[in-house]
Amino acid sequence: MKIAGAVIVLLLLLAGVDSLFVVREGQGALLLQFGNIVESGFAPGLHFKWPFAQQVGRYDTRAIVLESEPDRYQTSDGAAMQASFHARWRVVDPMAYYRATGGDELQASQQITPLIRDALRSEIQAHKLGELIDGNGAMDTRARTLVDNETRARLGVAILDIGIERLGPPDEAADAVYNRMRANAKSDADALRAAGEEKAAVIKADDERKKQTLLADAQKAADTARGAGDAQAAKIHADTAAQDPQFFAFWSSLQAYRKAFGNGRTVIVLEPDSPFLKEFSGNPANAPAAKAH
Repeated sequence: MKIAGAVIVLLLLLAGVDSLFVVREGQGALLLQFGNIVESGFAPGLHFKWPFAQQVGRYDTRAIVLESEPDRYQTSDGAAMQASFHARWRVVDPMAYYRATGGDELQASQQITPLIRDALRSEIQAHKLGELIDGNGAMDTRARTLVDNETRARLGVAILDIGIERLGPPDEAADAVYNRMRANAKSDADALRAAGEEKAAVIKADDERKKQTLLADAQKAADTARGAGDAQAAKIHADTAAQDPQFFAFWSSLQAYRKAFGNGRTVIVLEPDSPFLKEFSGNPANAPAAKAH
């Protein structure tokens, strides 16, 4: 009798404990009876259920991060690409989520991943390689919209955002792509260099033409000034000679001697009666007349 009473008390204690369950912050709960969902939408706190006959299914109501490994894709112009992604999702329909996944996050992620990859494949195939390199922000948004509609209907899950990572050529094709980009850059640089050299040659030729023009103008001005100076000198000589022809002849002879014997080493062989030596002949008639004071 005592044993039966103890068993009854134990069963009552177990029933009492099993009739209570706690929902924590960041959690959601479903009440299941014989595998069927009978109630959902429990707020955080203490709740009651039928002991033994009902079970509690819990799930995370916070955003869950999903990350993928790189996968291969192809652009619209036939270029091979690889990309990985991260996504954040959250349960918005607990009943649909539990029916589709049994409340298992791993199973939910395994169903979401191929949907995102299909959406990315569709987006990448719609763009050329250059367009993808320039930016993919709009592609992220379009992929999220495509996947979100399907995950809400199938899994009761909302896709909060999708981010594309490591978008680029596959490892085995990276060298070829970089070599092609390097060749294109070198071609552009050579074209710019050639254009610069051509422009420099034009500028140099123009500067040379201007220099020659300036030199010609300067030479012309110098010749004009020299001619004017020579004319003025000739006039001065002529005026001087007209004033005193005998003195001018004497002075001219002295200038000729200076040029001939100025360095002290000149040897000239002449006849004694050469006109060049007339100032050394001792003939008073050849010397300038002395002026009376």
